[in-house]
Amino acid sequence: MEKRDSISVIILSLNEAGNIRNVVDLVLKSLKEEGLNDYELILVDSGSADGTEKIIDELAATNAFIKAIHDLPYGGLGHGFRAGVALASKDYVGWFPGDNETLPQTITNVFKNIGKYDIIIPYTVNPEARSRYRRMLSVIYTIFFNIVFGLRLKYFNGPCFFRKQLLNNIIMSTNGPAYMAEILIQLIKKGVSYIEVPMYIKPRDYGKTSVLKWKNVYLIAETIIRLFFRLHFSRNKP
Repeated sequence: MEKRDSISVIILSLNEAGNIRNVVDLVLKSLKEEGLNDYELILVDSGSADGTEKIIDELAATNAFIKAIHDLPYGGLGHGFRAGVALASKDYVGWFPGDNETLPQTITNVFKNIGKYDIIIPYTVNPEARSRYRRMLSVIYTIFFNIVFGLRLKYFNGPCFFRKQLLNNIIMSTNGPAYMAEILIQLIKKGVSYIEVPMYIKPRDYGKTSVLKWKNVYLIAETIIRLFFRLHFSRNKP
């Protein structure tokens, strides 16, 4: 049997005590089904107050392939993702949310492309699973980033996976909602290979999703301006 690339799967959580076990079980099942036997799960908790921290410690204690990180002050998804990447040791690294909104088909679509492309980029194909307000914001966000940076991506905020070495050669500077867009744009402008795969989602069973805040609007705008100047005027531009 052909040896598959190894993979580090980061699972980001904040107050996901009712979801995190299901997410871990689903990821482990999908890894086995796709023959990805050389893996590690990195569970990152950013200051939960509902017992999530205890649960990820229990999961790590029962499986040698699971690492748990907690006691992180909440700094946004970008902060948690970078913390996970810093511990990742495999050929590929990426993330899934700990909210259990990601359906099994999505995970399969990602894992079956490991080793074939430099980046796997999921995009939502059933947006009706989210509120009309979130769908509207997502469309505006995607169109705006594509126009500003001359791309044609279907989605910028999904649970993407990367060849780990590629992340060593870019700047990951923001903790805000545009952290994944910052990574994708830099790498795609360098000419790496990528594939966009369908992402199926469902409403969460436990907890609630925070809506976009004005602080995040500011952080997105800041990221766009900084990245635009980095790409077009920096001596180290791609």
